[in-house]
Amino acid sequence: MTISDSLLDKIKALLAMAEHPNSNEHEAALALERAQALLFANNLSRADIKSDNYNATPAGIGEMDGFEADGYSWKVTLLNVLAKATLCRIILGSQHKAWHIFGTFENVQTTLEMYHWVIPQLETMAANGLKTYKNGGGYENGRTFKNGFYYGAIRTIKERLEKPLQDFTNGNGKAIVLYNDKALSSAVNKIFPRLGHTHLGSTRSSDGISAGRQAGHNITLTPQRKLSGTLALGCGH
Repeated sequence: MTISDSLLDKIKALLAMAEHPNSNEHEAALALERAQALLFANNLSRADIKSDNYNATPAGIGEMDGFEADGYSWKVTLLNVLAKATLCRIILGSQHKAWHIFGTFENVQTTLEMYHWVIPQLETMAANGLKTYKNGGGYENGRTFKNGFYYGAIRTIKERLEKPLQDFTNGNGKAIVLYNDKALSSAVNKIFPRLGHTHLGSTRSSDGISAGRQAGHNITLTPQRKLSGTLALGCGH
């Protein structure tokens, strides 16, 4: 199957708008969401857009390890949201503050590019949000407010990403999602045969959550830098 020139041009134009430095955050976010919806609806990845070849069958599943020194709980919550939207899976490591991501090379690359682009935005918005909150007479502890802000923003990001994936899964992408889920489960079980359940942190900051929920609409999800390092395919450490 080949990609039509009109569809290819449309998606490229949307991605260009999303990544253009002169696009404001709202325009960039809308452009990216529209591009992502078209990719999902047509069983495409960014790799397909870069070439004229189209292959809807996922390549081999690989695994990459990561570590977060600070903000582990909210960061892996964000990573999990982004991973699910790109057909990847996150497993929390047995070592303190470690995580593992499983998926095809392109999907893992997309997830991590988004992840490393969103985090600085969230941290800057949380700091500015706290300053505004305190100047307005807010009484919540700064750490509590920022923690709530992160979780509120992540909840909004999750909602933004759910619809295109849902439309894809319920449409012509059902087969590829089922195939990918099966391959992911096989890869995860091979490396982590005895998975347990881990409870991530929570927050009691209603003011922080509210501010974060609003800020989540202004987060741009477009990757702005290339992934460094390599992804080992074949599920091996």
